[in-house]
Amino acid sequence: MASTTRLATFSPNDVTIVVTQTSTGMAHILGGFTEDAIVTVDRNAETFTLYTGADNSNTRIFNSNTAGKITVSLQQTSASNDFMMGLYEQDRANLKGLFSISVMDNSGRSKYFAEEAYIGVVPNSAFSNSMQMRDWVIHAPLLETTIGGNSVFSAEDAAGLDQLGVAVAPRWI
Repeated sequence: MASTTRLATFSPNDVTIVVTQTSTGMAHILGGFTEDAIVTVDRNAETFTLYTGADNSNTRIFNSNTAGKITVSLQQTSASNDFMMGLYEQDRANLKGLFSISVMDNSGRSKYFAEEAYIGVVPNSAFSNSMQMRDWVIHAPLLETTIGGNSVFSAEDAAGLDQLGVAVAPRWI
């Protein structure tokens, strides 16, 4: 099987992060990201871990934990800081600050979603004669994850994905 290489395009301007709170009807598209970071998504646990016995017998252990953390890096001047602080304060005051979060790379196929998420702690703050960042860490107990690329598939790639049961949208072929 030959390696297929296609020119890919990633557009940071096409990364969209939306927080929505159905209890209040609030929806906000986050903006004002830092120059070097937009968002980081980390899983809390490995899906499979290896256990090796004293006799070198091996077992992989399945962990159904899909929890993760989404860290959004905002400029200190971003109005989105006010929305994040509002969500945090609302939760702290009445324990009703849960919200959903969606992260999408609209120039590619990666997307992340949590129906229920919360902010555990406010970010550290610094002030200086240059732009500073506020890293908002959002906890997502049930994080849905789709990691995909940004290039168009060759016919060979599309056929291989079909064999894996992965549906490919027509725009990527």
